[in-house]
Amino acid sequence: MSRIPMDRVHYFKHNDMQDLKRILSAVKHMISLPISDPSSDSSSLNQNIMVGVESVYSMDGDVAPLRDILDLALQFGACVLVDEAHGLGVYGRTNAHNLVSPTVPYLDGTPLHDKDGSLSSTSETNLKITSNSNSYGGSGVLAALELEHHPALLAGVFTFGKAAGCHGAVITGSQILIDYLVNYARPLIYSTSLPSHSLWAIKCSYDTMTSKQGDKMRAKVFGLVSLFRDDMMEALRLGGRNEHFLLPSPSPIQAVICPGNEHCIAVSKKLRALGGIGVFPIRSPTVPKGEERIRIIVHAHNTKQEVLNLVECLIHFTGEVNDGVVNEDNRQERLLSKL
Repeated sequence: MSRIPMDRVHYFKHNDMQDLKRILSAVKHMISLPISDPSSDSSSLNQNIMVGVESVYSMDGDVAPLRDILDLALQFGACVLVDEAHGLGVYGRTNAHNLVSPTVPYLDGTPLHDKDGSLSSTSETNLKITSNSNSYGGSGVLAALELEHHPALLAGVFTFGKAAGCHGAVITGSQILIDYLVNYARPLIYSTSLPSHSLWAIKCSYDTMTSKQGDKMRAKVFGLVSLFRDDMMEALRLGGRNEHFLLPSPSPIQAVICPGNEHCIAVSKKLRALGGIGVFPIRSPTVPKGEERIRIIVHAHNTKQEVLNLVECLIHFTGEVNDGVVNEDNRQERLLSKL
């Protein structure tokens, strides 16, 4: 990516298929101009169009509409590169339903769940979830949606520094792609390979993530995610929503907006010092100004009480309830009622 001239790099609005279609159409037209056209650049002819996305976005925690992106790319003869850094170990064929949340609407605005809490038929159609007793989980969003063999998919990038708890990464793709990278990818050719103990650590981690034990851990994580979102939304409704709000994420990456770098830092310090909660501020320019946030990662080792305490501390330290004044007796009573 760093070797591509910036005039050949185009950005589309986040998860906006209409904007992606607009850019793909413009780029397709640009590279198809005849050489005789004085405005054309012969060096740009016969170029490939590549779309790069994350399966789960690291700052907002939302999930990319991969099926729509891949289908649209196919229409324009483009290929897609998917970064599964935050999808590996978290999603897979056994928990595709966790790609959506009761409190997070689908991209087209349709409800995700029926009144009884079950996944709506519309959501099942959008996700195309299938049930297979021989499936295994933990291998990412592409696997969860059964898109690994989509004709527009160029490659998946899986890093081992997140859920796997190791380091290093792999690129998955066709044999042609693999052969090309082995022979022409400079970072691969001129880098030292991982030591054997790292490879064994990755294998052990991957075996766990894709096992029944991994399914149990994911079930616990997403149970805690639902608890956090439900309790946080309830607390926000009771206190009245203002500049602090919860981003719409179905994944274990959650975020509460705290506008202003100084304010965001102050809240995170209180959470660590007084609440004993290890969260960190995400400040501008890492995120756009005004969208500074407390970034929260829910883990399998967390407990229900820890999640509820997190919500109470967030509400308390961001002053959402009664203009920042929280009745401690009511706070404890509310916490104990949910345990």
